[in-house]
Amino acid sequence: MRKILPSMHFLENFMPLMTNEKYAVQLLHQAAEIPFYQAVELGYIRDAACRREIKQIVTERHWQLTQWCSPVIADQGLALSSLDKVERRKAVDLAIRMLEGVAECGGVRCGLQSGPDVGAAQREEAKRALTESCLEISRAAEQYPGLYLIIEPLDRYVHKKQLLGPIDETVAWFSQLKQFCANFYIHWDSAHEKLGGADLVKSVTLAAPYLAQFHICNCVTDPQHPYYGDHHMDVGQPPDYKTWGYLTPEVGAELLSTVAGFAPCEGIQNTYCALEVRCHLADDPWAKERLIRTFLQRTFALAGLPYEK
Repeated sequence: MRKILPSMHFLENFMPLMTNEKYAVQLLHQAAEIPFYQAVELGYIRDAACRREIKQIVTERHWQLTQWCSPVIADQGLALSSLDKVERRKAVDLAIRMLEGVAECGGVRCGLQSGPDVGAAQREEAKRALTESCLEISRAAEQYPGLYLIIEPLDRYVHKKQLLGPIDETVAWFSQLKQFCANFYIHWDSAHEKLGGADLVKSVTLAAPYLAQFHICNCVTDPQHPYYGDHHMDVGQPPDYKTWGYLTPEVGAELLSTVAGFAPCEGIQNTYCALEVRCHLADDPWAKERLIRTFLQRTFALAGLPYEK
């Protein structure tokens, strides 16, 4: 059995405010007062003073901190799976530099992604390039005790169109990487899998041996609908929780129950689950947080799982 605990995806919940790091840290202080969440997810933090303050917050709160470094790499037009050696070198160097910042924040998990899909003819070559990148980043991460790496497959054909997409391919590739990179794990996301046409329970079960954490995330799966794609959309509100998307507390509860039934993942004490919902400019982020928390609490209750450590 695995211990499943709720995580706050602060990066998405407060997305429009994250570029103002000092203000975001003030909000993180307030978020830390909410007893429900047992972990937190942030983006990469550049300001040294903010890093020190974040470390104090997560230490006092006993939060496990995940920091997503993948957006910084993508925003610079780089990819760890790039077939351009110069571009890939820049991506790897950037990822390695960011590890120090993650460690300074008290981060335990550094989140990465592969890069754009390159088509069937070059896909295996791109996977080999990604392996080389991960091997180098893995070695660099070893200098930071307690810090490990997670890589997230996205959808390949619908929206994000990444190299690592279908979970069966991802697990086949990752099982080889894991032999040489004990500090690497998989992060799984339900929306990416749903958009890929996967059976969610079967998909997360395939990832089980390497699964460190996961997101449940709503999306519209109808290609004719204007909201089609991975937009980190809202979930529904009680009593019926209905939206244009597929996600309900019952769907989430089935996933939580499934993961809770897995054998423990080596090196992972607790498996954290966040509900990924994006806040947009002019939204009330605290109203969004209450929506997320209400949904997650209902999901944990339906799964019959406590959400305390």
